[in-house]
Amino acid sequence: MRVLIIVLKLFDPSAVPYAKAINYYANIHEFDPLLVVAVMYKESRFKNRCCYRGSYGLMQIQLKERSCEKTEAEALRRKLYNPWVNIRDGVRMMAWWRKWGKGKSYHWLLHYNQGFGKCIDGGKECKFSKRKPITTGKIGGYAIRVLEIYQRLKTIERKHYEQQRKSREQG
Repeated sequence: MRVLIIVLKLFDPSAVPYAKAINYYANIHEFDPLLVVAVMYKESRFKNRCCYRGSYGLMQIQLKERSCEKTEAEALRRKLYNPWVNIRDGVRMMAWWRKWGKGKSYHWLLHYNQGFGKCIDGGKECKFSKRKPITTGKIGGYAIRVLEIYQRLKTIERKHYEQQRKSREQG
């Protein structure tokens, strides 16, 4: 947890208030907390009140307003602006897609971003339904960017551990 806070301070200090929730839910669903941070950064840049095309909060959770009354939809929307609820639901969705994507991070990240469909990557398919395919074009770039952010975070973490080791050796 302490290392996560240090990495967040170095990467983007606006994410620090969410460290406890990120760490808690990432551990429950057996994710590296830094991967959750990467998805969150890509989705909302750590802006809790972020709203884009029917997706709300830090992890950009979709709200299906057609399935409920207006008052219920407003209550759900308010709940999704609660960081703990949003992170919980986002990490839960990540875990669900990871299960269906058979652990292949590229595929399940595409589906976290786009929902159901066929993911086509280099001629290989992972079919979740018969809806339109998700290709490696603009949408496929989402997974690539999330993984790049994740690698950046891992580099910051590695440098932190190296600095700690050097200071222990000197002191």
